[in-house]
Amino acid sequence: MQTKPVRHRAVILLGALLGTAGLAWGQDADRSMLSPQPPVQPRLTQSDRTKLYFKALINPLSFLESGASAGLGQWRDRPWEWRQGASGYGKRYVSSFAQHVTQETLRFGLAALLHEDNRYVPSGRTNIFPRVLYALESTLQSRDDNGVRQVSYSNIASLAGASLLSRTWQPASSGGAGNGAVNFGLAVAFAAGVNVTREFLHR
Repeated sequence: MQTKPVRHRAVILLGALLGTAGLAWGQDADRSMLSPQPPVQPRLTQSDRTKLYFKALINPLSFLESGASAGLGQWRDRPWEWRQGASGYGKRYVSSFAQHVTQETLRFGLAALLHEDNRYVPSGRTNIFPRVLYALESTLQSRDDNGVRQVSYSNIASLAGASLLSRTWQPASSGGAGNGAVNFGLAVAFAAGVNVTREFLHR
């Protein structure tokens, strides 16, 4: 069972990210201060969307991420029912990768239905704080068919959905909605970290 400090940290992380993004969404009038604006991407076609989906499924980073997640679970002995050794690591790895596939599939379907473009576009800005703020915003934002930034319902729903659905194949100690909520908070925080890395890797 997850300890209270871990749950509290996850809730604090998620609250901080949502608060930062919410503050930024409410300051449209001040966005000119953070110019230049990110470049407009070509409209995402269904063919492009499908190619990006399959690319995301087999991205080498996703295999590394699943391996790291399984290793962390092995080290912490979570869930304890899966025990240690190669068998335990294998179960943790498959679980982590299955959550990744679930998340990408949900995002693909919902984004296609809602006409949302979740591709990360570097900000084009130079100062550190505006770049970090933009990257954090982008975790919970997408673009519509006209390139306008908006709340990414597909991204939020896929992160939440995969976190909760993954509890269905977890043993009792890590199943349930409470553990799913903790997993969601950690997933959002991880996605935010990936976006910050993408932003500063771009020159």
